Amino acid sequence: MNEPEEGVPDAPSTPAASPSAASAPAASAPAASAPAASGFSRPLVMGALITAFVVFLAGVAATGYFVVDRTFGDENAASGERGVSVFLCVPTTTNSACVTKTASELQKQDIKRRLEAMPQVRRVTYESQQQAYERFKKLYAHDEEFMARTRMSDLPDSFRVQVADEEAAKAVKAAIEGAPGVDTVVIDPVAPRA
Repeated sequence: MNEPEEGVPDAPSTPAASPSAASAPAASAPAASAPAASGFSRPLVMGALITAFVVFLAGVAATGYFVVDRTFGDENAASGERGVSVFLCVPTTTNSACVTKTASELQKQDIKRRLEAMPQVRRVTYESQQQAYERFKKLYAHDEEFMARTRMSDLPDSFRVQVADEEAAKAVKAAIEGAPGVDTVVIDPVAPRA
């Protein structure tokens, strides 16, 4: 292990290596330090170069992943679309505007027609109480106590609305809030991206 590498001569035994060489002229210093200038062994240098190259490739791959993920990972991310949730009246609501306590079929039809007529709206999807309850059970499967206290009738029917952008979301909220059968209108938060 301590043998000199092939092609690298042993350090010459010159007067510069002796203690009295400290006062020797500077001209003899390069000859004594020439072998020490390469100081790193070839395997060490190659290992460092390979490691640097692998780290570089990992950085390129990670950057590519995040660019692709941000562009194609969420269909709404590239388009700037926003979601608006229109929750309908249910018996457990505290909103005094929900006089009948449950949105009627006529109210639901009217709300859907009004939403679809708005130029800002790109897509309207109805979610029934049953669908909302199924989604609730998946989201809160880890919290048995919360699930035990929540009944399907506690969750409202809703319309999930996709609009072009934040301004369109605000316009839809202002237009539909307070309509008969509507409990609450919420502009969905933009999901944080990893």
